Amino acid sequence: MKSVRQGWPLGIRGLTGVVSCLIGFGVVYFGFGIGPESPKKEASAEANPVARRDLGKPVRAMNFALGNMVYFARELGFSAKAAKDSPVDTNKIAARIENQLQGMREIYQLEVAKNPTLVGTMMLQFNIAPTGEVSQVKEASARINDDEFKKRMLAEASKWSFAEIVSENLTVTCPLLFVHEGMDITTLVRWEKSISDLNDKPTPARLVGDAAPTQQANAPSPVPTIASAKQAPAVAPKANLATPGKSEGKEFRIKYATVLRKDPNFASPSLTTYTIGTKVTVLQRQGDWLEVRSNDNGPIGFIRKEFAEPLEVAHN
Repeated sequence: MKSVRQGWPLGIRGLTGVVSCLIGFGVVYFGFGIGPESPKKEASAEANPVARRDLGKPVRAMNFALGNMVYFARELGFSAKAAKDSPVDTNKIAARIENQLQGMREIYQLEVAKNPTLVGTMMLQFNIAPTGEVSQVKEASARINDDEFKKRMLAEASKWSFAEIVSENLTVTCPLLFVHEGMDITTLVRWEKSISDLNDKPTPARLVGDAAPTQQANAPSPVPTIASAKQAPAVAPKANLATPGKSEGKEFRIKYATVLRKDPNFASPSLTTYTIGTKVTVLQRQGDWLEVRSNDNGPIGFIRKEFAEPLEVAHN
Protein backbone atom coordinates (compact mmCIF):
# COMPACT_ATOMS: atom_id res chain seq x y z
CA MET A 1 0.00 0.00 0.00
CA LYS A 2 2.84 2.27 0.79
CA SER A 3 4.38 1.65 -2.65
CA VAL A 4 1.15 2.64 -4.39
CA ARG A 5 1.01 5.94 -2.56
CA GLN A 6 4.59 6.61 -3.53
CA GLY A 7 3.67 6.07 -7.24
CA TRP A 8 1.32 9.08 -7.23
CA PRO A 9 3.36 12.22 -6.97
CA LEU A 10 0.42 14.27 -5.60
CA GLY A 11 -1.16 11.61 -3.50
CA ILE A 12 -4.88 10.95 -3.19
CA ARG A 13 -5.58 14.27 -1.50
CA GLY A 14 -3.72 16.20 -4.16
CA LEU A 15 -5.51 14.37 -6.95
CA THR A 16 -8.87 15.07 -5.30
CA GLY A 17 -8.00 18.74 -5.10
CA VAL A 18 -7.09 18.94 -8.81
CA VAL A 19 -10.35 17.24 -9.85
CA SER A 20 -12.35 19.64 -7.64
CA CYS A 21 -10.64 22.63 -9.24
CA LEU A 22 -11.42 21.37 -12.74
CA ILE A 23 -15.10 20.83 -11.86
CA GLY A 24 -15.32 24.30 -10.31
CA PHE A 25 -13.75 25.92 -13.36
CA GLY A 26 -16.17 24.08 -15.65
CA VAL A 27 -19.14 25.32 -13.63
CA VAL A 28 -17.90 28.92 -13.82
CA TYR A 29 -17.03 28.60 -17.53
CA PHE A 30 -20.36 27.25 -18.74
CA GLY A 31 -22.67 28.50 -16.01
CA PHE A 32 -21.82 32.18 -16.45
CA GLY A 33 -21.62 32.15 -20.26
CA ILE A 34 -17.91 32.64 -20.69
CA GLY A 35 -18.00 30.15 -23.56
CA PRO A 36 -16.70 30.92 -27.03
CA GLU A 37 -20.16 31.95 -28.27
CA SER A 38 -20.75 34.64 -25.62
CA PRO A 39 -18.37 37.28 -27.10
CA LYS A 40 -19.92 36.72 -30.51
CA LYS A 41 -23.41 37.28 -29.16
CA GLU A 42 -22.33 40.40 -27.30
CA ALA A 43 -20.55 41.72 -30.35
CA SER A 44 -23.56 41.12 -32.59
CA ALA A 45 -25.84 42.75 -30.02
CA GLU A 46 -23.63 45.85 -29.85
CA ALA A 47 -22.92 46.00 -33.58
CA ASN A 48 -26.29 47.48 -34.46
CA PRO A 49 -27.65 49.39 -31.43
CA VAL A 50 -29.31 51.97 -33.69
CA ALA A 51 -31.36 49.32 -35.45
CA ARG A 52 -32.68 48.03 -32.11
CA ARG A 53 -33.61 51.54 -30.97
CA ASP A 54 -35.28 52.46 -34.27
CA LEU A 55 -37.53 49.43 -34.58
CA GLY A 56 -40.53 51.36 -33.25
CA LYS A 57 -39.99 54.44 -35.43
CA PRO A 58 -42.30 54.84 -38.44
CA VAL A 59 -40.37 55.20 -41.69
CA ARG A 60 -41.95 57.14 -44.55
CA ALA A 61 -41.95 54.89 -47.60
CA MET A 62 -41.00 56.63 -50.83
CA ASN A 63 -43.40 55.81 -53.61
CA PHE A 64 -41.62 56.79 -56.81
CA ALA A 65 -43.38 56.26 -60.13
CA LEU A 66 -41.44 53.74 -62.17
CA GLY A 67 -42.78 55.23 -65.39
CA ASN A 68 -45.26 57.72 -66.80
CA MET A 69 -48.43 56.37 -65.26
CA VAL A 70 -52.05 56.93 -64.23
CA TYR A 71 -52.53 56.48 -60.48
CA PHE A 72 -55.94 55.84 -58.90
CA ALA A 73 -55.69 58.23 -55.92
CA ARG A 74 -58.37 57.02 -53.52
CA GLU A 75 -57.08 59.46 -50.89
CA LEU A 76 -58.23 62.45 -52.98
CA GLY A 77 -61.95 61.84 -52.65
CA PHE A 78 -62.99 58.49 -54.09
CA SER A 79 -66.61 57.62 -53.30
CA ALA A 80 -69.42 55.37 -54.49
CA LYS A 81 -72.94 56.21 -53.36
CA ALA A 82 -76.26 54.50 -53.95
CA ALA A 83 -79.36 56.46 -54.85
CA LYS A 84 -81.15 55.28 -51.68
CA ASP A 85 -78.11 55.70 -49.42
CA SER A 86 -77.84 51.94 -48.97
CA PRO A 87 -74.43 50.52 -48.01
CA VAL A 88 -71.97 50.07 -50.89
CA ASP A 89 -68.85 47.89 -50.96
CA THR A 90 -66.44 50.56 -52.20
CA ASN A 91 -63.51 48.15 -52.12
CA LYS A 92 -65.02 46.10 -54.95
CA ILE A 93 -65.65 49.23 -57.00
CA ALA A 94 -62.08 50.43 -56.40
CA ALA A 95 -60.59 47.05 -57.33
CA ARG A 96 -62.54 47.00 -60.60
CA ILE A 97 -61.34 50.53 -61.45
CA GLU A 98 -57.74 49.48 -60.84
CA ASN A 99 -58.17 46.52 -63.20
CA GLN A 100 -59.48 48.75 -66.00
CA LEU A 101 -56.85 51.52 -66.00
CA GLN A 102 -54.58 49.93 -68.59
CA GLY A 103 -56.27 51.67 -71.52
CA MET A 104 -55.82 55.08 -69.90
CA ARG A 105 -52.20 54.31 -69.08
CA GLU A 106 -51.40 53.44 -72.68
CA ILE A 107 -53.01 56.66 -73.92
CA TYR A 108 -51.16 58.73 -71.31
CA GLN A 109 -47.78 57.26 -72.20
CA LEU A 110 -48.31 58.25 -75.83
CA GLU A 111 -49.63 61.73 -75.10
CA VAL A 112 -47.05 62.67 -72.47
CA ALA A 113 -44.29 61.99 -75.02
CA LYS A 114 -45.82 64.80 -77.13
CA ASN A 115 -46.65 67.09 -74.21
CA PRO A 116 -44.21 66.75 -71.25
CA THR A 117 -46.26 69.22 -69.15
CA LEU A 118 -49.16 66.76 -69.01
CA VAL A 119 -49.15 66.29 -65.23
CA GLY A 120 -51.90 66.73 -62.66
CA THR A 121 -55.23 65.41 -61.43
CA MET A 122 -58.58 64.72 -63.02
CA MET A 123 -61.72 63.98 -61.03
CA LEU A 124 -64.25 61.85 -62.92
CA GLN A 125 -67.91 61.35 -62.08
CA PHE A 126 -70.11 58.69 -63.63
CA ASN A 127 -73.14 56.53 -63.00
CA ILE A 128 -73.25 52.75 -62.85
CA ALA A 129 -76.45 50.93 -63.77
CA PRO A 130 -77.51 47.69 -62.03
CA THR A 131 -76.25 45.87 -65.12
CA GLY A 132 -72.75 47.29 -64.54
CA GLU A 133 -72.77 49.66 -67.52
CA VAL A 134 -71.24 53.11 -67.14
CA SER A 135 -73.05 56.25 -68.28
CA GLN A 136 -72.99 60.04 -67.91
CA VAL A 137 -69.22 60.25 -67.55
CA LYS A 138 -68.11 63.81 -66.91
CA GLU A 139 -65.23 65.86 -65.60
CA ALA A 140 -65.91 67.13 -62.08
CA SER A 141 -62.59 68.97 -61.84
CA ALA A 142 -59.13 68.83 -63.38
CA ARG A 143 -55.66 70.36 -63.14
CA ILE A 144 -54.82 69.43 -66.72
CA ASN A 145 -55.25 72.00 -69.49
CA ASP A 146 -55.30 69.65 -72.50
CA ASP A 147 -58.98 69.42 -73.48
CA GLU A 148 -58.46 66.75 -76.13
CA PHE A 149 -56.62 64.54 -73.67
CA LYS A 150 -59.40 64.92 -71.10
CA LYS A 151 -61.99 63.94 -73.70
CA ARG A 152 -60.05 60.76 -74.43
CA MET A 153 -59.96 59.93 -70.73
CA LEU A 154 -63.74 60.40 -70.45
CA ALA A 155 -64.27 58.19 -73.50
CA GLU A 156 -62.04 55.49 -72.02
CA ALA A 157 -63.90 55.57 -68.69
CA SER A 158 -67.22 55.11 -70.51
CA LYS A 159 -65.94 51.68 -71.65
CA TRP A 160 -65.56 50.42 -68.09
CA SER A 161 -67.86 47.70 -66.77
CA PHE A 162 -68.87 46.81 -63.23
CA ALA A 163 -70.98 43.78 -64.05
CA GLU A 164 -71.70 41.27 -61.28
CA ILE A 165 -70.54 43.56 -58.47
CA VAL A 166 -73.43 46.08 -58.37
CA SER A 167 -77.17 45.57 -58.00
CA GLU A 168 -78.44 49.17 -58.00
CA ASN A 169 -77.69 52.58 -59.47
CA LEU A 170 -74.49 54.12 -58.14
CA THR A 171 -72.80 57.49 -58.50
CA VAL A 172 -69.01 57.24 -58.44
CA THR A 173 -66.39 59.93 -57.93
CA CYS A 174 -63.03 58.73 -59.23
CA PRO A 175 -59.82 60.79 -58.69
CA LEU A 176 -56.97 60.06 -61.10
CA LEU A 177 -53.41 61.33 -60.82
CA PHE A 178 -51.20 61.61 -63.92
CA VAL A 179 -47.50 61.51 -62.97
CA HIS A 180 -44.10 61.44 -64.64
CA GLU A 181 -41.46 58.79 -64.12
CA GLY A 182 -39.45 59.42 -60.95
CA MET A 183 -42.04 61.61 -59.23
CA ASP A 184 -42.89 60.79 -55.62
CA ILE A 185 -46.59 59.90 -55.67
CA THR A 186 -46.92 60.32 -51.90
CA THR A 187 -45.73 63.93 -52.08
CA LEU A 188 -48.03 64.70 -55.03
CA VAL A 189 -51.04 63.31 -53.17
CA ARG A 190 -50.20 65.46 -50.13
CA TRP A 191 -49.86 68.48 -52.38
CA GLU A 192 -53.24 67.88 -54.02
CA LYS A 193 -54.88 67.43 -50.61
CA SER A 194 -53.35 70.70 -49.43
CA ILE A 195 -54.82 72.46 -52.48
CA SER A 196 -58.23 71.01 -51.70
CA ASP A 197 -57.93 72.24 -48.11
CA LEU A 198 -57.04 75.73 -49.34
CA ASN A 199 -60.01 75.75 -51.69
CA ASP A 200 -62.34 74.82 -48.83
CA LYS A 201 -61.17 77.79 -46.75
CA PRO A 202 -61.17 81.52 -47.50
CA THR A 203 -57.67 82.40 -48.70
CA PRO A 204 -55.87 84.90 -46.40
CA ALA A 205 -55.08 88.21 -48.06
CA ARG A 206 -51.37 87.71 -47.34
CA LEU A 207 -51.21 84.65 -49.62
CA VAL A 208 -52.84 86.41 -52.54
CA GLY A 209 -50.88 89.64 -52.52
CA ASP A 210 -50.78 93.07 -51.00
CA ALA A 211 -52.79 94.84 -53.73
CA ALA A 212 -56.23 94.20 -52.22
CA PRO A 213 -55.44 95.40 -48.65
CA THR A 214 -53.65 98.50 -50.04
CA GLN A 215 -56.61 99.33 -52.22
CA GLN A 216 -58.99 99.01 -49.27
CA ALA A 217 -56.79 101.22 -47.10
CA ASN A 218 -56.67 103.92 -49.76
CA ALA A 219 -60.31 103.61 -50.76
CA PRO A 220 -62.32 106.83 -50.70
CA SER A 221 -65.15 107.54 -48.31
CA PRO A 222 -68.13 105.16 -48.77
CA VAL A 223 -70.40 108.12 -49.49
CA PRO A 224 -72.11 107.32 -52.81
CA THR A 225 -71.03 110.26 -54.98
CA ILE A 226 -70.52 110.48 -58.72
CA ALA A 227 -66.86 111.42 -58.26
CA SER A 228 -66.05 108.25 -56.26
CA ALA A 229 -67.75 106.08 -58.87
CA LYS A 230 -65.56 107.54 -61.59
CA GLN A 231 -62.36 107.11 -59.59
CA ALA A 232 -62.91 103.45 -58.65
CA PRO A 233 -62.10 101.89 -62.09
CA ALA A 234 -58.86 103.89 -62.31
CA VAL A 235 -57.47 102.50 -59.02
CA ALA A 236 -58.08 98.77 -59.69
CA PRO A 237 -56.12 98.43 -62.98
CA LYS A 238 -53.12 100.17 -61.44
CA ALA A 239 -52.95 97.67 -58.57
CA ASN A 240 -53.41 94.70 -60.89
CA LEU A 241 -50.63 95.85 -63.21
CA ALA A 242 -48.17 96.19 -60.34
CA THR A 243 -48.76 92.72 -58.88
CA PRO A 244 -47.58 90.10 -61.50
CA GLY A 245 -44.03 91.32 -62.07
CA LYS A 246 -43.53 93.05 -58.72
CA SER A 247 -40.57 91.86 -56.66
CA GLU A 248 -41.99 90.50 -53.42
CA GLY A 249 -38.84 90.41 -51.29
CA LYS A 250 -40.72 88.55 -48.53
CA GLU A 251 -39.50 85.61 -46.50
CA PHE A 252 -41.46 82.38 -46.76
CA ARG A 253 -41.07 79.00 -45.06
CA ILE A 254 -41.27 75.63 -46.90
CA LYS A 255 -44.29 73.67 -45.58
CA TYR A 256 -43.70 70.43 -47.52
CA ALA A 257 -40.53 69.03 -49.02
CA THR A 258 -40.45 70.09 -52.66
CA VAL A 259 -38.22 70.47 -55.70
CA LEU A 260 -36.91 73.82 -56.93
CA ARG A 261 -37.41 73.88 -60.70
CA LYS A 262 -35.72 75.99 -63.37
CA ASP A 263 -39.03 77.07 -64.94
CA PRO A 264 -42.60 77.25 -63.57
CA ASN A 265 -43.79 73.79 -64.68
CA PHE A 266 -43.43 70.21 -63.48
CA ALA A 267 -41.49 69.12 -66.56
CA SER A 268 -38.73 71.66 -65.90
CA PRO A 269 -35.34 70.38 -64.67
CA SER A 270 -34.74 70.18 -60.93
CA LEU A 271 -32.18 72.58 -59.41
CA THR A 272 -32.28 71.42 -55.79
CA THR A 273 -34.62 70.05 -53.12
CA TYR A 274 -36.02 72.10 -50.24
CA THR A 275 -36.73 70.39 -46.93
CA ILE A 276 -39.47 71.38 -44.49
CA GLY A 277 -38.60 74.58 -42.64
CA THR A 278 -36.21 76.00 -45.24
CA LYS A 279 -36.49 79.79 -45.45
CA VAL A 280 -36.69 81.35 -48.91
CA THR A 281 -37.17 84.83 -50.33
CA VAL A 282 -39.97 85.27 -52.87
CA LEU A 283 -38.75 87.34 -55.81
CA GLN A 284 -41.97 87.36 -57.83
CA ARG A 285 -45.12 85.39 -58.62
CA GLN A 286 -46.09 83.76 -61.91
CA GLY A 287 -49.59 82.37 -61.65
CA ASP A 288 -49.55 79.52 -59.12
CA TRP A 289 -45.74 79.46 -59.01
CA LEU A 290 -43.33 81.45 -56.84
CA GLU A 291 -39.87 82.46 -58.02
CA VAL A 292 -37.70 82.04 -54.94
CA ARG A 293 -34.15 81.90 -53.68
CA SER A 294 -33.07 80.30 -50.42
CA ASN A 295 -31.72 82.64 -47.77
CA ASP A 296 -28.26 81.06 -48.02
CA ASN A 297 -27.90 82.50 -51.55
CA GLY A 298 -28.80 79.26 -53.28
CA PRO A 299 -30.01 78.99 -56.89
CA ILE A 300 -33.06 80.91 -58.11
CA GLY A 301 -35.99 78.82 -59.33
CA PHE A 302 -39.69 78.12 -59.03
CA ILE A 303 -41.90 76.22 -56.57
CA ARG A 304 -45.66 75.84 -56.31
CA LYS A 305 -47.25 78.36 -53.95
CA GLU A 306 -48.97 75.59 -51.94
CA PHE A 307 -45.59 74.32 -50.71
CA ALA A 308 -44.66 77.54 -48.88
CA GLU A 309 -46.20 80.03 -46.49
CA PRO A 310 -45.20 83.50 -45.25
CA LEU A 311 -43.15 83.52 -42.08
CA GLU A 312 -45.77 85.60 -40.25
CA VAL A 313 -48.33 82.86 -40.97
CA ALA A 314 -45.92 80.09 -39.89
CA HIS A 315 -45.26 81.83 -36.55
CA ASN A 316 -48.96 82.19 -35.69
